[in-house]
Amino acid sequence: MRTRDQSKYDAIMSVTIQLTNALGFDGISISKIAKKANVSPATIYIYFKNKEDLFSKLYIDIRKKMSQGTLQGLQDQMNIEQTFKSIWHNSFTYNLNHPEYLVFREQFEQTLMMKNIDENKFEAYRYVRNLLQRGIDENTIKNHPLPILTAFAFIPIITLLKFHLNNIINMNEGRIRQAYEIAWNAISK
Repeated sequence: MRTRDQSKYDAIMSVTIQLTNALGFDGISISKIAKKANVSPATIYIYFKNKEDLFSKLYIDIRKKMSQGTLQGLQDQMNIEQTFKSIWHNSFTYNLNHPEYLVFREQFEQTLMMKNIDENKFEAYRYVRNLLQRGIDENTIKNHPLPILTAFAFIPIITLLKFHLNNIINMNEGRIRQAYEIAWNAISK
């Protein structure tokens, strides 16, 4: 068996994001990825069973990175509101700094490959669900189903990022603060 080379793996992952975001999932092949990553197609199969395995592992890797970025700097002494706002701000700024991850994630989540992904494996997903449930239990957050709370609280991040990236609005620190205040007001009592 051939040995694994981290730089080749990283190149494969980076190129897959670039090509997928430019051409969509159907527009790319293992040979296109290999050519642009300067590796042989056989090298890709050292790391991945097939194209779907590559996409799925890349999605999981991106979600783990997003989780780390979203949860950074949280402190035990923060109350629910402070924690929520910190998570919102971190998520927005992380995705602002890594728009290629967001584009890939959005595309992946519209595919059938998503049915094989367990959201509960992602730290930020579990953390946010637990935070919202704790807020409901402590009577700080409205008692609505968690998917509804999540939609009103966090889905606007994607829309605002798109607006920012398309120069519709400049999401500076002041506007980011406004946005997470609006999100908090939507779900808090």
